[in-house]
Amino acid sequence: MNRALLAEWTKLRTVRSTVAVAAGVAVAMVAGTALIIANTNVPLCTGRSPDCGTVDTTALTLSGVHFAQLAAIALAALVVGAEFQPRTIRTTLAMDPRRVRVFTAKSSVIAGTVLVGGALGVAGAMGAATVLFDDKSVTGHPATLPRAAGAVLYLVLVALLSAGVATAVRHAGGSMGAVVALLYGPYLLTTVVPLPAHTLHLVQDLAPMTAGLGTAPLGPWAGLSILTAYTLTALAIGGALFVVRDA
Repeated sequence: MNRALLAEWTKLRTVRSTVAVAAGVAVAMVAGTALIIANTNVPLCTGRSPDCGTVDTTALTLSGVHFAQLAAIALAALVVGAEFQPRTIRTTLAMDPRRVRVFTAKSSVIAGTVLVGGALGVAGAMGAATVLFDDKSVTGHPATLPRAAGAVLYLVLVALLSAGVATAVRHAGGSMGAVVALLYGPYLLTTVVPLPAHTLHLVQDLAPMTAGLGTAPLGPWAGLSILTAYTLTALAIGGALFVVRDA
């Protein structure tokens, strides 16, 4: 297994495009948070006045995850999809014909890379938020540790979801489009189509992005369990197809 992990890590780090996208997870997290906070109207007060409004500083601090998830999706799609076009996966399987091990190693390397990038991005976003909140005279903590950890876990799950879909689709661009549609489609539906309250809550509870980010009526950890179910399903389907189909 160590040999398979080393092989997958070597392939990821020696391709410029995947290295750039991997770094983009952290960069997008920090830049996205800074952009959203800078363009958000918040009360210009110290918090001592009773007229001072409240600001969800944690949500603003972690808002960059909406940008970082696109980089995580792209990274997984590129790492997986690039081997199916133009069929370099055959060389990989010639070196290691144990397909379950190859799929596990590839998924593990993707998860580990996004974990590191997401953690660095969240830490950077917290630092940027502290500076920006101070400039806006907003009091409060940039983010709580559990919610910061939840944001990193969310990015890892989204990347693995993309890896599973890419393995099934065998095309980087097609898998990116499918995952983005799965994440943003239900959210866009709720903003465009008027829905009864109970239907709206049901869609939000079952949609992977709104549930995973804790913006659904479900609690944040319950929401992450919904996203986990989507991810495990995608990995199971992708892994099964990878085992049974011709390279």
